[in-house]
Amino acid sequence: MVKRIFSGIFQYIRAVDKLLILAILALSSFGVVAVSSATANNADYNWKRCVTIQIAAIAIGFIVMIVLSKVDYEILGEISPIIVGVCAALLLFTAFFGTEVNGNKNWIDLEFIMVQPSEFTKTAFAITMGTHLKKLGKDINKLKNILLVGLHFACYALPIILQKDIGTVLIYLGMFVAMLFVAGIYYRYMAMFAVLGIAAVPIIWSRLGEYQQSRIIYGFQPELDPLGYGLQPIVSKIAIGSGGMNGMGYGNGIQNQNSLLPEKATDFIFSIIGEEFGFIGCMGIILLLLLIAALVIKNGIQAKDKAGAYLCTAIGVMLLLQSCINIGMCVGLSPVIGVTLPFVSYGGSSVLSLFVCMGFVQGVRVKPERVLSFTKKRRR
Repeated sequence: MVKRIFSGIFQYIRAVDKLLILAILALSSFGVVAVSSATANNADYNWKRCVTIQIAAIAIGFIVMIVLSKVDYEILGEISPIIVGVCAALLLFTAFFGTEVNGNKNWIDLEFIMVQPSEFTKTAFAITMGTHLKKLGKDINKLKNILLVGLHFACYALPIILQKDIGTVLIYLGMFVAMLFVAGIYYRYMAMFAVLGIAAVPIIWSRLGEYQQSRIIYGFQPELDPLGYGLQPIVSKIAIGSGGMNGMGYGNGIQNQNSLLPEKATDFIFSIIGEEFGFIGCMGIILLLLLIAALVIKNGIQAKDKAGAYLCTAIGVMLLLQSCINIGMCVGLSPVIGVTLPFVSYGGSSVLSLFVCMGFVQGVRVKPERVLSFTKKRRR
């Protein structure tokens, strides 16, 4: 009995993506160091509580990742309609009864902790949409099926639009487009979705409050309101630029330690890394993020089934999009829309939800059979 248990453990260790686990732990550890520095000596944060939550989220997340890697995502796919309904209801509940933070009504206050449901429903979206596309197979390009796939996406996206969380909507949209591309959708349908998306921009813009609109507008031209909405992008670029090659050292950042940069532990954690760890620290973070995303997508390419391929594709693209948007916010290349840096930014919901994603990626990895080709030819 004992021999069988140890044999099973060793077999599992051989099967999992060990490099992916090491990269995740390395990035998460760097995140704890950055969060520790960003929250120390700051009246806006409780340093001990923040660091404890971050470490606890990583520890719990690691355990959850291991457990979920043994869960068959195909079984969850069989109850996709139920999962979609529950997620849509949860997101709608949050939109109407959630707690508003910085103009976005996307949090649920549980008294002892704040939870952002849209972070956790990303994994559900990857699973349910992947299952949907797998079932459609060659019929993906029938107009009826295209409309049903669009409705599936809307069940997640519309409640998040009601929450006024434009950043998260963009992440879901990127995941959706990536899965459609891998599924072999015709280019003309991709163009149709693009036209519909552009047409919906004025409607989405009208749903945003003045706070969100100003953050977007002044995110591109922060010098027009340097002491208001443009303050974060300006101070962020100053912090990154002042770090130079090697940085000022842990706990020595001027913008950081003088609390001149708002939301420095969450949305602008990359700026703190740039100031205190310099160009070398920033490149280390970027390389780890790219490595994790590449390994996730590689596991999708080697997936046993199409549902696993779609799932890994969606999660890999999610990581890349979140990283690009967050870093773009910090260096002034994209507006400030409240997107966190994966595994690095402070937040129990964000960290734990990412480990949930990684658990299902490992689940795709440990499937015994492998297949390399899952794409289709498409017509222009």
